[in-house]
Amino acid sequence: MKALLICPAEREGVSALMESGPLSNLPILGKSLIEYWLEHLAGLGATDVWVLATDRPEQVRALVGDGARWGLRARVLPETHELKPDEALGKYAGLEQSDWLPAPNNAQVMDSLPGLPSSPLFVSYADWFSSLMKWLPQAATPDRIGVQEIKSGVWAGLHTRVAPDAELRAPCWLGEHVRIGPGAVIGPMAIVENRAVVEAGVEISKGIIGPETVVGRFTEVRHSIAQGNLLANWKLNSCIRVPDAFLLSSLVRGSSGARLAGSPGRIVALLVMLLSLPFALLAILNAVIRGLPALRPRVAVRPDPADSGPLPTGRLKYYELTTPRGWLKRWPQLWQVARGQFSWIGNRPLSPEEAATLGNGFERLWLRAPLGLLSLADAEGCADGDSDELCAHASYYTARAGWRLDCLILARGLFLLVFGIPYSRVRLRGADPMGRIQIQESRAH
Repeated sequence: MKALLICPAEREGVSALMESGPLSNLPILGKSLIEYWLEHLAGLGATDVWVLATDRPEQVRALVGDGARWGLRARVLPETHELKPDEALGKYAGLEQSDWLPAPNNAQVMDSLPGLPSSPLFVSYADWFSSLMKWLPQAATPDRIGVQEIKSGVWAGLHTRVAPDAELRAPCWLGEHVRIGPGAVIGPMAIVENRAVVEAGVEISKGIIGPETVVGRFTEVRHSIAQGNLLANWKLNSCIRVPDAFLLSSLVRGSSGARLAGSPGRIVALLVMLLSLPFALLAILNAVIRGLPALRPRVAVRPDPADSGPLPTGRLKYYELTTPRGWLKRWPQLWQVARGQFSWIGNRPLSPEEAATLGNGFERLWLRAPLGLLSLADAEGCADGDSDELCAHASYYTARAGWRLDCLILARGLFLLVFGIPYSRVRLRGADPMGRIQIQESRAH
């Protein structure tokens, strides 16, 4: 049995959602729209499906392949404009008259989810949100591999980690490899797609967080769709780009920028080491008086951006001062910066034992950025023992590293050193009708 699937082309009402890919490829509760339709047609007995794509057909073809994983044969055919079902049937069904699925399944425009023709997806952002909420009970069927109902009305995918004190309010969907930080409140009516990171203190209600999106600490997202640094308020039908990556950003690997560890950075490390020598000597004297060794040796896994294996095999020995607390204990690592073994900004070193606990590719992003004297987690005031939050910050830094982010981390690290509190203490409430960000000071932490 044969069928035609027509990919939606441009839809002005949800134009911002098209920036990352064609509408047919948009993620919906862990799968793309076209995947749901191919599953639906396969269930109806289709064996040959022709997919007519106008917008970026090469991306549609990369996702669909030959259709074998749905037990059918699929072909992606480029079109110059979006065809109506009657036009598509006139163009393609006339070539082979027999063995077509009965109408209307013989030719469908993917403007809705299968079985929900009265709930259009792409008229407005409000329609997109409403359709996904209606689809949620169907997506969470018992045959969905890896999806578990962890409590009534709350579903979570494989390898998703939720902090013990986070609150999940039904209905709520968490995709695969999602990280939910301490004190976060997710729901009601919230969807967090695959590989998204929700940091500490975040509140999300009546909203959707797109895949590989980072929601920064103490950010509040209501009545909004967040995708990368795009924020679309479906209630007000307004869109904005959030300029501050610490509030909202995309966890997509970018090119490495300057690491503040070239020749000027190494010279600065020597100067800082000399200027801070009196403080280090006091710490060393304190250790001697207490009968303790002045330096504590450490072994770190040496990062390798080109290593695609489970763990890099290189090792690096470095030192910390024994008695001080805070950043002074890292004083000997200025020598590593001067030698080019550390960067000023990077991810903090992990021992081989700590690195072995990184369970998947998302977490192992930690080991694909240079070792740094100062990390993103430091600038955000994260405690050393909060491994999930540290991992999220380290993976985010690897994906977004560049000179702008390095300078921002350095500035915020200095702010934390001087004032004793992290700079990023704001909440984000979405966009107002004029497209402006609404923020307020966060609660005390």
